[in-house]
Amino acid sequence: MDKLVRLKLASEIQIEQLKKLSTENLIIWIIGKSEIDKIKLTIEEITIECWLINPQKHSMRCYEQFPDTGVVTKRVYEMKGKKGMLNGTIRSGFFLTEISKSKFADIDSLVNFGVILNSKSKFSADRSLSSIDEAPYKRLRRTPAYLKFEKNRISELVETDYLYFYGITWHTKPSIVQNKIKNIDSIVDRFAKKDIILKNIHIFLNDKFGYVKEKLLKTN
Repeated sequence: MDKLVRLKLASEIQIEQLKKLSTENLIIWIIGKSEIDKIKLTIEEITIECWLINPQKHSMRCYEQFPDTGVVTKRVYEMKGKKGMLNGTIRSGFFLTEISKSKFADIDSLVNFGVILNSKSKFSADRSLSSIDEAPYKRLRRTPAYLKFEKNRISELVETDYLYFYGITWHTKPSIVQNKIKNIDSIVDRFAKKDIILKNIHIFLNDKFGYVKEKLLKTN
């Protein structure tokens, strides 16, 4: 079925621009456009509109053919609560506040002129992966080795950073060391094209601290 037939607000020529918006800005645009067109949208319809415009960002993990209601609903209530960008309820519908009305005007103008910049970060959730598959990658991004390398503090990298990167210690059994290193190496291989920092820090750590691995794998 042609997805464009089911869209309530976006036109075909707007899709490519709208796909570049963050989820928050897309919600602002959808609600603002619905007010102009006098179309009352339920939270489910807002979710569907987000999904039809950008299924890569708003689908269930590993199931792009289904929208993820939780992602949009959570964002809507954040915007309604602490951010003060939305008013309304599930029953009455949601409306822009004075804060978000001016933002909608800016977004709509940029969309119509075709000058929206792509907001996707290299760290955006990959909806083709389950959260379980992506969790080890996120852990590697938070390691001291990654953070130091990212900030060009390469000279500060030490043995401890190598060990923490792989989740091992000097007291870890050789068999466990081997499995952990194998698992981390496979994660790096999987995400190397997406994250050049991860690829480079992995190469650097193994070049500089390869002797640590050799010592740990020696049987007593």
